[in-house]
Amino acid sequence: MFELNDATAKVANFNPRAERHGDENKLAGDLKLVVCVANGVLDYFQKGLRQSLYRKAAQGEQQDLIEGGDGLTAVKFPKLGAIPWDEEYPGYELVIGGGLGLTEPLVISDVTLKKISFEPLEGGSLQMTFSAVFHPTKSEAGALCELIKNDVQLTLVSPLNQGKGDKPVQEDLTAAA
Repeated sequence: MFELNDATAKVANFNPRAERHGDENKLAGDLKLVVCVANGVLDYFQKGLRQSLYRKAAQGEQQDLIEGGDGLTAVKFPKLGAIPWDEEYPGYELVIGGGLGLTEPLVISDVTLKKISFEPLEGGSLQMTFSAVFHPTKSEAGALCELIKNDVQLTLVSPLNQGKGDKPVQEDLTAAA
């Protein structure tokens, strides 16, 4: 499954809100994140997606900087823009590293990733935007509000790898399909 390990991400927005749970309101939040990753991440969502969006670079274009790579670094359809991905991924653990006023990493469990979009970038990079939906504590919500428009170190641990150690290990989302 898709995971991130200590990736630099921008907190685009945090929207605290209330959800009705019976007669009571429960604090919920949507954390919108933007991260730039290698285009190989697309393989964790759908086999063939990366090949659909990227091509090998032509003479004079930026070549693959990773030795042994497949050379898919040029965007096939540069005017396409961001592409929405209509699937949700529940059960993630989200860790925002210390720094920017956080004395300890912020660890949030039972996170659902949704509203995912992919924007292919030249050179084999991919800008990924997504929302993390969860039920924060009041102190977590306050800390997240302070992080809006800031860069953070982000780790996402899939439900398959929670409790297996500190570093996430990528597994293919399409393997189970």
